[in-house]
Amino acid sequence: MAKGLINIEATVSGKTLVEMGLDRGSTSYISMTNAHASTVVAVGLYLEDSDGAKTYILKTDIPGKTTLFLDEGLSFNNTALALKIDVASADLDSATPLSIIIK
Repeated sequence: MAKGLINIEATVSGKTLVEMGLDRGSTSYISMTNAHASTVVAVGLYLEDSDGAKTYILKTDIPGKTTLFLDEGLSFNNTALALKIDVASADLDSATPLSIIIK
């Protein structure tokens, strides 16, 4: 997936945000916004190599109507690593997604 906006509208496991092997340049920041008014979204953001080994960057809960902004320590070699995410929440949908911006 290219830099830009990704809306996650359901619980997912292992969703690829940045594919391995694309040499797409550095990542300046990642912003994740939970659009729901009150429901918490559990997020696990990690790097995964070709053998399936995971290194977590972040594992946390994002409260409703909250944005989490990551802007340090995001450089990684995406020719050898993929950026992936696990998201869990019962109330994600098209009206109240987890919106992710990667730049």
